[in-house]
Amino acid sequence: MKAIKPYQDAGRFKPFRGDTDLISGVKARSLPGHTPGHSAYVVENEGEKLVILGDLIHVASVQFADPSVTIRFDGDSTAATDARSRTLREASVAHEWVAGAHIAFPGIGHVRAEGKGFEFVPVNYESFP
Repeated sequence: MKAIKPYQDAGRFKPFRGDTDLISGVKARSLPGHTPGHSAYVVENEGEKLVILGDLIHVASVQFADPSVTIRFDGDSTAATDARSRTLREASVAHEWVAGAHIAFPGIGHVRAEGKGFEFVPVNYESFP
């Protein structure tokens, strides 16, 4: 609540439910299962999409290969599994960029179907002088 209160006080806090257009080019995508209201954020520009996964993936090395693996922090493990499987399948088919806080550096890349699961293919990263 400490983190949200300044935004509420400034009139900048706007709750939403479900799939919602937030601003031009940015949408919230409902991904139930982890916590109530859990969402991914989809940023779209010039025909490309970046899906910011939130807590859809907790342990990338395990859950990409087997999206049915849940964690005790998932409030509804069945819904979390369904959301994870659906989102990874969609990202692999549409060749969308995905990013997540629980994915090792660089934390952004693509998803490729691999057997009964998926593989995360990180973006090529180059250091800059």
